[in-house]
Amino acid sequence: MKLLSLAAIGAATMMFASPVTAQTDTATAANTVVATVNGVKILRSDVEAARSQLPEQYRKLPMDQLYQPILNQLIRTKVLSAQARADKLHETEGYKRRVALIAERMLEEELLKKTIDEKVTDEALQARYDKTSGSFPTKEEIRARHILVKTEAEADAIIKELTGGADFAKLAAEKSIGPSKANGGDLNYFSKGQMVPPFEEAAFALAKGEFTRSAVKSPFGWHVIKLEDKRQSKPPSFEESRDRLSQELSQEFAEQLVRGLTEKAKIERFEADGSAPRMKRIQPAPPAR
Repeated sequence: MKLLSLAAIGAATMMFASPVTAQTDTATAANTVVATVNGVKILRSDVEAARSQLPEQYRKLPMDQLYQPILNQLIRTKVLSAQARADKLHETEGYKRRVALIAERMLEEELLKKTIDEKVTDEALQARYDKTSGSFPTKEEIRARHILVKTEAEADAIIKELTGGADFAKLAAEKSIGPSKANGGDLNYFSKGQMVPPFEEAAFALAKGEFTRSAVKSPFGWHVIKLEDKRQSKPPSFEESRDRLSQELSQEFAEQLVRGLTEKAKIERFEADGSAPRMKRIQPAPPAR
């Protein structure tokens, strides 16, 4: 399978060398045995757990594409880890140190998750939205269609057809060389600063329903433009803002937690060789409160 690399699966499955403990005695699909390796069971829940640790672009793939590659990697991990235990590699100091470091990182993630889950509530998100939604400036937006052609003569011929009553969207679909031709030349809503200056100036000068009576030249060619609508932009809705607000609050609460615990901790720093510091380190300023 080209999309799913062995490295990505391996990184996801390295934390699941042992079966996931069932949360209930009730037989469920999650506890279905999907393979055994020397009598040791691999459960469907192990496959699901490994999938949850994949990079986002892989997690989005359907399970029927992920199942066999993940299961193969889990079997491989079982086989190799069993041999490593037989060789007593799990008793080495290097292994124990790595496990301890991984355990600390997992605890760090669990604490951050617990803090965020407790504080990033619907009420907190709504409060942040109410506080910030009014700060979004409104601006004029227009919705326009255009027909892009290579020469001024072609544009003039199209303007003549439009003056005679031809349908703008139909002409755009037939004659435009721009990517919007599939939508009848529709560019949707845009504000000033989003289009090249000659196009923008001509489009914003039109009244609703009007089209340009002379061809408009831009670096892309010659345009005939029709204004469909004008409006004042509105701030994004709460639902449209939810993900952004959640990310912002999560980051803020995580920083607050780290800063507060770090300030209370007794921290001593040394040089890379373990010797006393040879110069005072300049610490970064704490984030603004």
